[in-house]
Amino acid sequence: MKNEGRSESLYDDFEPYCEWKKQNGASILDEVDILEIHLQGFKKEDVKSEMRKDGMLYISGEHPMGKNQIKRFNKKIDVSKYEIKGIEAQFEGGKLQLRLPCTYPPITFLTIGKYPNYKALILRLSHKFVKGTTSSAMALALLLLLGVFMYKYLECISIQN
Repeated sequence: MKNEGRSESLYDDFEPYCEWKKQNGASILDEVDILEIHLQGFKKEDVKSEMRKDGMLYISGEHPMGKNQIKRFNKKIDVSKYEIKGIEAQFEGGKLQLRLPCTYPPITFLTIGKYPNYKALILRLSHKFVKGTTSSAMALALLLLLGVFMYKYLECISIQN
């Protein structure tokens, strides 16, 4: 039996070029990752996305290339470390740009210790923050840390007396 009047589509699967960038947000505590997915020839309506409960963002697309040929892709991105409600997408000029705000700020203050009288204050700076911050901003952060330490130290001395 021949396939008369019926033609099957030929799919050309490809892996789109992706470029990750780092962007500082409105304040020093905001950190945003930017993902650009290059989709030359695709239109906004050719691309679909789905956020699943497993913390993965699924992006797929199909674009007709000609007679019975379709170019398509499937991309899976782990977004579990990002603020899901803050994710923004923009499609322009054959590029899909995702703005992914980080859940954890680059500067974190932690207190540790089991006993009320014995606690330590820790300033944790992410590697990316230290790498991208100018020396004057680092000096300011360290000065702030010193001030907090002195305040806590004087508070402990006054409790003991």
